[in-house]
Amino acid sequence: MSLEIHQHDREGITVLDLKGRLTFGEEDLAFRENLQRLINAGKHKLILSMEHLTDVDTAGIGSITYVLATLKAAGGRLVLLNLRPSHMELFVLFKLEVDFDVFDNELDAVNSFFPDRKATRVDLFQLISTFKKESTPEKGSAET
Repeated sequence: MSLEIHQHDREGITVLDLKGRLTFGEEDLAFRENLQRLINAGKHKLILSMEHLTDVDTAGIGSITYVLATLKAAGGRLVLLNLRPSHMELFVLFKLEVDFDVFDNELDAVNSFFPDRKATRVDLFQLISTFKKESTPEKGSAET
């Protein structure tokens, strides 16, 4: 499945729902071009919803990081929403977890753009640790 990008605005923040793959090749190039158009149009507050993103590789992570740097240089901001465990592991693997604000619901992600509002961020280290503990068989248990 190729990459589909569905866009909507919420309180002046552009939310991009990504569906499919963000991998090296056509998807990666289309993603960068789409985001560059938004930035050129003055959209500097972006949320990437990754809930329906099935596959991300190093090129995809590189593109997301490129967009983050471009937005910061333009005085904007990028936050991530609804990362899957496999996405989170990639961000931690590449030591990018401190560069991104991550949220598990759209309201918190939007609220993070407003200093007077409360927004609960996801702690990637804690979430990955919890995920690994849940997926690791306990000592003494029989594996089937």
